[in-house]
Amino acid sequence: MSDKMSNIDSELTLLRQKIEMLEKQKKTEDEMKAAKEANPLATLEQIIEAKKQQISRNSYSSKFPLARFYDEGNVAMLEPIFNMLKDIQQRLTVLEQGRS
Repeated sequence: MSDKMSNIDSELTLLRQKIEMLEKQKKTEDEMKAAKEANPLATLEQIIEAKKQQISRNSYSSKFPLARFYDEGNVAMLEPIFNMLKDIQQRLTVLEQGRS
């Protein structure tokens, strides 16, 4: 009987630990989502930088030979858009500071 109780206690402890881990994971995911929504330019910059690193390392599967080509095209398209948005954001910041 004591052995059975010991097993139940250990299972309960494991379940509590798992619940705690999942709650922490959910909190981290929520914080990341909030950060992405608060600063979309930083998110776009992270995506562009990750793709650039992937291209420079050539870390693509041989099953998808055109993946690098497509990523290079996407980066070439996204980078000028990002730079333009970043410039606009900087100008808005300067204008807002001028009004204060």
